[in-house]
Amino acid sequence: MADNTSKHNAIPEKVVKVMIDDIFRKNNVNPEEVKNNVSNEQRQMLKDMVEDLREQVEQFNNGEKNKTKTDE
Repeated sequence: MADNTSKHNAIPEKVVKVMIDDIFRKNNVNPEEVKNNVSNEQRQMLKDMVEDLREQVEQFNNGEKNKTKTDE
């Protein structure tokens, strides 16, 4: 079961990375420059936002699993 969860986590992370890289490329943004120009407060806000999104995705996935089990 843990392997299944890690596979589900890996796929969204890859999708997010591709999307972010595409947005950066379209806007001529160098990721290394961004890393150097982000304040500690902004970093913490981004970390908090990512954690909130992960929790929402996990809740959504758990809801889908429960829905599938009740449909059977």
